[in-house]
Amino acid sequence: MEVIDRQEALITNYEALMVLREADVLNEADKRKQKDKARHMCPENVTTLRFEALAYLEKTACTSQSGEQLAQLKEQLLEYELTKGEILQILNLRPKSVVELHLLVEDCTERFLVEEIEQLVSIILDVLPCDDEAVQHQDEADQSDSMDVDS
Repeated sequence: MEVIDRQEALITNYEALMVLREADVLNEADKRKQKDKARHMCPENVTTLRFEALAYLEKTACTSQSGEQLAQLKEQLLEYELTKGEILQILNLRPKSVVELHLLVEDCTERFLVEEIEQLVSIILDVLPCDDEAVQHQDEADQSDSMDVDS
């Protein structure tokens, strides 16, 4: 088997989401311009793949991220001598606790002091916004508190 296009770089979920959204917009614009839609349509499996990937990424935390936040976090993580794969996983998964960070960083306890690990989690929480689930749970808690007050 021969590799035709070698992977040049790793991309984050946020970057993949932006590429898929842009491709979706361009595809819709092309469909409107083309009178003969059958001639220009993508193969069905490519369209399905785009749709499924976009649907998945729309449900993840990357929808609340920005390119500036990712660049800022990546710059701060470079000080910790993490591998490219570890940085990518941190950007995509946004660990919110020391336990979650241990799952992403190989030999975490051997490479870092406890204070450094806690500092890493703190940096991640400060730079990246909280995900939609946390916001939703907070809103539900606020609503239940307001209902208790009204009673």
